[in-house]
Amino acid sequence: MSGVVPLFKGSADQPAGEVFLAYVSDDASYQVARTVAGEMGWSAGAVQRGGAGDVLDLLGGHTLAPKILLVDLDGTANPVVTMARLASTLGPDSRTVGLGTPNDIDLYRDLLAAGAADYLVKPLTPEALHQVIRAANQAPKRVQQQEVTPARLVVVVGVRGGVGASTVAVNTAWMIGHEFKRKTALLDLDLHFGTDTLALDLEPGRGLREALETPNRLDSLLVKSSMVNESDWLSVLGAEEPVEDSVSFGPTAVSALLEELRSGFQVVVVDMPRHLLPVHRPVLGSADQVILVSDFSLAGIRDTVRLMGSIKVLGGPACHVVVGGPRKAQVDKATFERGIQGKIAHVIPEDDKAIAAATNQGKAVASMTPQASSVKAMRELAMTMADARPPAKKGFDLVGWLKKDKG
Repeated sequence: MSGVVPLFKGSADQPAGEVFLAYVSDDASYQVARTVAGEMGWSAGAVQRGGAGDVLDLLGGHTLAPKILLVDLDGTANPVVTMARLASTLGPDSRTVGLGTPNDIDLYRDLLAAGAADYLVKPLTPEALHQVIRAANQAPKRVQQQEVTPARLVVVVGVRGGVGASTVAVNTAWMIGHEFKRKTALLDLDLHFGTDTLALDLEPGRGLREALETPNRLDSLLVKSSMVNESDWLSVLGAEEPVEDSVSFGPTAVSALLEELRSGFQVVVVDMPRHLLPVHRPVLGSADQVILVSDFSLAGIRDTVRLMGSIKVLGGPACHVVVGGPRKAQVDKATFERGIQGKIAHVIPEDDKAIAAATNQGKAVASMTPQASSVKAMRELAMTMADARPPAKKGFDLVGWLKKDKG
């Protein structure tokens, strides 16, 4: 990288690490920044030609950072991610100001959320730069935000219709929330015929379609208002759009929605119709787990193999195969495993009576028959989905027993 200088050496009254540094790519911004630096008594070497990539390279070899950094974001593939890296590298003592051509309020908000002190739209003017410098000198020390671990993302897909994928998604999400005490979101992406809210006797929210069709308006408030709370531990996002309506949304819409969900929950379970898999390649790529639900049938073997291969091509993780469902078995476990050339992770026993009773009541099966055989199998699955341990069993309460005995 030619022409790069150290992070401004400073002067007698301006120690290094307490000054202005600018990296700009166009001639007009370069001249304005040099003029303002001269008016402030700073060296002309504090203004360099370049962009965000040059700054990141430069900061990699230095421990001192400028008090004010003006960085050109034009030509950056993802300005928000770049700004987050800069803010994290510089620390709370520096003020990073983005500069760019796009005049976009959403970009401005995203950059501020990523740690920017401000964002200036080209053409850069001396007045705007002076105002930024004054604001930086008067601003309190920025508190460095703690890194937030995104929620675990689990995608549940039925390899065929009617194999019980939604039953698995609903009941495992319920157990992750209620039994493992993880704040859980359940997203039903079948906007016309989804049953996740119905299975829990909930009215679907009104905002899922809007959130997917206008992802540029997506924010935490819209997502929160669109969800319905089953409890403090489980929230559901679903829809019942008119059958005659065509609902269309871009491939990035679900990714944007999941990003919001993952910032507010510990586990996100997505009930995804299999025909949507090719559309949502980014979702599969970011998933921690993909659960394929099948029945013991020849068609189930065929479609499990096809989906496993497709998900691998689309960049998803290794699939966990779950077999069960209400249909009578056509093949046994050994035949199924030979057919898919792999192991079944979990077998859910036939339990039509318990599942039907829970469905009619609009409740999770575990809330009505916690010791049912199907519940025990889904509990083991929920444990792997949440990366959780079994709930601690209550031991013998000696103190309570003594108090009761004295009474």
